[in-house]
Amino acid sequence: MGDASPLSDPDIVPNPYPVYAALSERDPVHWCEGLDGWALTRYADCASALKDPRFKAERMTEVLSAKFEGRTLAKDNIYHRFTSNVMMYTDAPRHTALRRSTQSAFTRIAHEHYSTVIEEVAADLVASIPAGTQYLDAVPELAAKLPVDAAVRAFGVPQEDLSFVTPRVDNLMTYWSGPQDQPVELDVLLDNLTDLHTYALELVQGKRGAVVADTVIARLAAAQGESPDVSLEQTIHQLVLLLIALFAPTTPGSTSSGMLAFATHPEQVDRYRADPRCADNAPNEMVRFNASNQFTWRLAAETVEIEGTKIEAGQNVALFLGAANRDPRMFDRPDVFDLDRPNSNKHLTFGVGPHSCLGRQIATLELKWFFAKLFERYSRISLAGEPVWNPNLEFRSLRSLPLRLS
Repeated sequence: MGDASPLSDPDIVPNPYPVYAALSERDPVHWCEGLDGWALTRYADCASALKDPRFKAERMTEVLSAKFEGRTLAKDNIYHRFTSNVMMYTDAPRHTALRRSTQSAFTRIAHEHYSTVIEEVAADLVASIPAGTQYLDAVPELAAKLPVDAAVRAFGVPQEDLSFVTPRVDNLMTYWSGPQDQPVELDVLLDNLTDLHTYALELVQGKRGAVVADTVIARLAAAQGESPDVSLEQTIHQLVLLLIALFAPTTPGSTSSGMLAFATHPEQVDRYRADPRCADNAPNEMVRFNASNQFTWRLAAETVEIEGTKIEAGQNVALFLGAANRDPRMFDRPDVFDLDRPNSNKHLTFGVGPHSCLGRQIATLELKWFFAKLFERYSRISLAGEPVWNPNLEFRSLRSLPLRLS
């Protein structure tokens, strides 16, 4: 177990895939000191671990110890109350009850409504580009605005509350920043987490901005109390998790890296515009080609052997979804962006198994409608400068994407 893992090198962020490919061949279960855990890079191993109950989602005490060595928190601290009561960090049976309690916001009828709203959001966003614009930075002008507009109009975050919510989420997102140093003090993170819980409770009680009817938050609030297994406090925890997910860099990351893929593969724009099947497959291929969340975490509940390597009980495991999505054992010509790919939907970006992302359909709708409206207006996009990536490998996203529109 050395400390010279190439995964800890920030220079790989713009293109980590050659490193992934090399590890997948020679060291598919790889110890990374910077992550304080094992990195899995093969598709089959990641897909299996996502469904294997021996790899627990309940891991946040161990993550805290790795991030802030020597710091311990009381069991009734907001950190432990939150992480032990949300779907992302719990296992059955609690996870099952929590997931069931959110179903009212993610029904077929609800998604049909969200689709209509998100189509309007995407149309308005593309229409906001001034006539005659030939160059723009697509990250602040488009990719960063899409999830915020959707958060207000489809999810129900009051517009007037954005200035309160977003800076706190931005701070909390640094907690998932591996492998790199933690830039925000733990006490600041805990204060921000407390602020969001107070806010979510006041939102449900009607003491904050008005929540639009039929949005995700309105549906979750209306269903509060319908599940005897889920308390009001747990509902509030779920709302806080939703707020964090809404303003995480994942959707802007997928949107901007999708534009980068089209800008550097102009033939795929032609395929998109000519063939409805390719347009339908575009969201899947975009998140396969460049996953915005490059890896996710699990904790070994017992000793497990993978690819001849023994993972001890209590050790962290990072499932590199970005590497799995480029595994040639699963995807033919994995480094090619191809809307005709027959199995793009097998990507692991949204997970599989009991912890698959509840918001995957809404994320897919955002990508679907944004690119539909973009390519209705523009027949070609191309690079107008060098893209700049943020330094976070875990949530890999662009900081700047200069584009030429035509």
